[in-house]
Amino acid sequence: MKKIVVLLGIVVSYTTAQGQYVSDALKYTQNFPAITARSLGMGGAFTSLGGDVSAALYNPAGLGLYRKSELMVTPALSFSTTTADYLGNKNEDGRTQFNLGSFGYVGNFNTNKDKGLVSGSLALVYVRENNFNNKSFIRGNNANSSLADYFMSNAEGLFPDELDPFYERLAFDSYVIDTAPGFPTSYQTPVFLPVDQKKIIEASRGIGQWSIAMGLNFSNVVYLGAGFGIHQLQFDKTTVHSEFDNNPAHDFSQFAFTEDLNVDGVAYSANLGMIVRLFKIMRVGGSVQFPTSYKIQEYYYNTLYSQFKNNDNYTAIPTDINGDAIPGGTFEYKLHVPLKAQGGVSVQIGTMGIISADVEFVNYDNLELNETDYSTDWSLDNDDIQTIYKSVVNFKAGGEVRFNNFAFRLGGGYYPSACESISSPTIYSYVGNIPDAYTELTSGIGYRNRNFFFDFGFSWLAYKENYNLYTVYFDNNPSVNVANLQQNEYRFLATMGVRF
Repeated sequence: MKKIVVLLGIVVSYTTAQGQYVSDALKYTQNFPAITARSLGMGGAFTSLGGDVSAALYNPAGLGLYRKSELMVTPALSFSTTTADYLGNKNEDGRTQFNLGSFGYVGNFNTNKDKGLVSGSLALVYVRENNFNNKSFIRGNNANSSLADYFMSNAEGLFPDELDPFYERLAFDSYVIDTAPGFPTSYQTPVFLPVDQKKIIEASRGIGQWSIAMGLNFSNVVYLGAGFGIHQLQFDKTTVHSEFDNNPAHDFSQFAFTEDLNVDGVAYSANLGMIVRLFKIMRVGGSVQFPTSYKIQEYYYNTLYSQFKNNDNYTAIPTDINGDAIPGGTFEYKLHVPLKAQGGVSVQIGTMGIISADVEFVNYDNLELNETDYSTDWSLDNDDIQTIYKSVVNFKAGGEVRFNNFAFRLGGGYYPSACESISSPTIYSYVGNIPDAYTELTSGIGYRNRNFFFDFGFSWLAYKENYNLYTVYFDNNPSVNVANLQQNEYRFLATMGVRF
């Protein structure tokens, strides 16, 4: 829900916003990049490998393995599907999106020496770090509560002019809730139970990174690298929660509550890496991405439409205490992203292929929300982050087999859940979305000659997620309305490039 500190003299409760930001902190930092078709096909296990522009993100030391300059581009196509199980009803929906996985230039120089500094490469690359493209359709018949109950519980004890103009006031203006006769700060609703509920969630955009990185080759044994990145976060989401009552004895017919959210953010990061050739056939590598902070700005706008069987219908928009329309709300905050460390090992099997494996450490309980104008207290959110999230070690592995100019690749990864195993429904009142472990399977093929290469990569990323539609408190006890989501994302990448 939206956090509004002071809006045209209306003070809004802090707790209505709490869950969203704890959930978003994880969503914006848990990345599954699709950079090049070759790195994707090998499961992204590239910390000890190089000669691919994905090194700018995974380990800049890998740029030191370049022997030529390179110009490349990677278009990407993704399909996402969501199967939602809510109150015993299953529904499926999805989206398709075409985007740019990466493009860039790597400039290489050689010293014509065998010892000391042998060569180096400078890369300017754009990569797609994350993709938010998704659509979910949730539907079920709820005999326990309505979203109207949520509005009523938040409105209780407040006069109508004191209600949140983006939430409870919309419900009041559309007669989804109304004051009880003789009690101006107590509320009732015409929505009877059970009620048919439907929620559609459409999300788009993603996170892209512009990176400039350098890798150096020392004696063909030690490779060092460093990079600097500018991360651009863009996230658009529209959710429509609808409720229907077909009982002719009831005056209420339906309502639809629409929330529009647009998010923009920027962060600056730096990473360092090293690769060492232990033996002729074995390399080990390590890299670290230093902590950074996103400066995030949100724009949000909500409306509520209601319809009654007597043919009355109402469309409520946000207004101030004078009844004048509010164009929309904005909110700014900072998200601190902790350090990320990676280590990997790879084995060269003659001229036939490569096997590689990576581990990645991320301390998600060190995520932190901060204010930009000292007007917001984030202490409760940060306490919840430390309680709910935990450190994880991700595992990625892949291999490549070569036959002359052709290569065939397989890989995969396992990303444990960043959430503690908390079974109490209280957790859902704080975090609307709780993702489980992610599993990824990848494959790919490629063709390379002296000056040209073409690679094709495929990834299947699957995970389960518990999504809480809303929380209602009965006698101070949270009652949640959780849908179980099965998420699948299928990604296709094609990388084309020339070397010179």
